Amino acid sequence: MQTAVEAHELRLMKEEKLRRLREHNEKHGRTRLQRQFDAMYGWQKEFCEATAEYYECCLMAANQIGKTYTGTSIDAMHLLGEYPDDYKGHRFDFPPMCWGLGFSMEKTRDLLQKALFGEFVNGEFTGGLIPRDKIVHRGWEGAGSVKNAMRTVRVKHAKGTSIMQFWSYSQGQHAIMGDLVDWAHIDEEPEDQEIRPQVLTRLINGDKGKGGRAIYTFTPENGKTELVLQFMEDPSEDQFFMNKGWNDAPHMTPEKRERQLKLYPDYQRDMRSKGVPMLGHGRIFELSEEFITIDPFEIPDHFWVIDGMDFGWDHPQARIQLVEDRDTGTVYVTRGWKARKQSANEAWGATKEWSEGVPTAWPHDGLQHEKGRDDAVMQKEHYRKAGFLMLDEHATWEEGGYSVETGLYLINDLMRKGKFKVFSNCTGWLEEFRSYHRDKHGKIVKQRDDELDATRIAFMMRRFSVQMGNRGINRRRFGVKRAL
Repeated sequence: MQTAVEAHELRLMKEEKLRRLREHNEKHGRTRLQRQFDAMYGWQKEFCEATAEYYECCLMAANQIGKTYTGTSIDAMHLLGEYPDDYKGHRFDFPPMCWGLGFSMEKTRDLLQKALFGEFVNGEFTGGLIPRDKIVHRGWEGAGSVKNAMRTVRVKHAKGTSIMQFWSYSQGQHAIMGDLVDWAHIDEEPEDQEIRPQVLTRLINGDKGKGGRAIYTFTPENGKTELVLQFMEDPSEDQFFMNKGWNDAPHMTPEKRERQLKLYPDYQRDMRSKGVPMLGHGRIFELSEEFITIDPFEIPDHFWVIDGMDFGWDHPQARIQLVEDRDTGTVYVTRGWKARKQSANEAWGATKEWSEGVPTAWPHDGLQHEKGRDDAVMQKEHYRKAGFLMLDEHATWEEGGYSVETGLYLINDLMRKGKFKVFSNCTGWLEEFRSYHRDKHGKIVKQRDDELDATRIAFMMRRFSVQMGNRGINRRRFGVKRAL
C-alpha cells in the first residue's frame, strides 16, 4: 500500500515532469514561427514580401494549399515583433493593433484564433504560433455567446503589448466602426461588399499615420464580386494580387487532387482546385489546364526554339521560351520568367542560362525608350547590349501587322487539336492562363497577361526560330544582329 510520503514524492515527480515538458513545448514554440517561415513555398514568401510595398495584398487561392497559413504567419510576426532573418515583408517598429476577420466568430475561432494562439483549454491557450508565455496572462476578452471565441487577445511584443481583435462579417459593417487599425487580415471574402470599405477606413491613419495594411486570403466562392474584379482587372499601384492552385502546392499530390476533384460538382472544380472565380463565357482559353499541360522533358536538338518577351517596368516584364516540333506541328511553352522594375542586365542575369544564343522576338513598343532610364536609347537596344539575341524588327505576322486576335485564334485552335502544350513547371504562365478573360464588352482584360503576351509575340515570329542544336550559330541568317 502506498504511503503518504510515497504519494507526495510521486506527485512531485509528476509535477516536475510536467514542468519540463511545458518548458520543452514553450521552447519549441518559440522557434516554430521561424521554422514555419523556412518551410514556406516560394510563392508564400513572395506574398509576404509584397506586403512591404503594397497596402493591400490579395491571395486568391484554391482550397487547402496554405492561404490562411500564410496570412496567420505574417499576423504572428507582427504581433510578436519578431521577424525571421530572411523575411522581406512589411515590419512594424512598435506594437500594432491587428484585426482578424472571418465569416462568423466560430470561423475566426477555428481558423484564425486557433492558428495564432492554439486551443483554449482550462483557461489557457496552447499550441499556436504565438507561444503561451508571449500571451499576456488573462489579457483576453471573450466574444460573447460563442464558446472559447475571443474578441481580444493581448500579446507580449518585443517593444510592448500588441493587440489582436477578431470580428465576424455576420455582425455587419457597423460593428467594426471607430477604431484605428495598423494591420487587418481578412480571411475568406465577405459577401457584404461594404465590409472592406469600413476596414480600409479604419486603416487610413494606421502605422503611425503612414497608413495601415490589409491582406486577403480566400477562395473565390462568391464568384466575380466587386473585390475580385478590382484585384483581377484593375488593381491600383497600392494593390498586389496573387492566384495559386493545387499545382502550386506539392503537398497536394496527383492522387490527392484526383480523389478530391471527384467530390466537387463540375462547375466548382476550377474554383476549388485553381482558386479562380467561374468566368464562364468570358474566358479566352476555355480548355482545362490539365488538357494543355505536360511534364517537362529534355528538348531534342532538332526541335526549333525562339524566345518571346514583353517589356515592362511598373508592370512585370516577361520572357518565355517557345519550342516547336515541326515533324508533328506541336508547339511547347518550356520556360517562363517575369519581374517588375528589372533592368535589361538584371533580366539577362536571371535568364541567361536558357536565353543565350536563342533569338528573341519583341513587341513594337521596344522602339520606345526604356522606362526608368533618362537616355535616348530604345528599349530593345538595352536588351541587345545586355546579351539577348534580339531580332532586327519587332514582331509581326509574315503577311504583316501584329493582330492580337489572330494570335489568340491560332493558339486556341492548336490547343483544341492537342498541338499546343505547356510545361507543368511554368507556374506563372499557368496562373495567367486561368484568369485571362474578356470584360462584359468583349474587350481583353489587360491584367496579368505578361507571359501570355510574350508567348503570342514568340508564336508570331516562329519563322525566325533556330534549332536547339544550332543556338548562336549563323545569327544573320535568322534576322538577328550580333550582340553589341
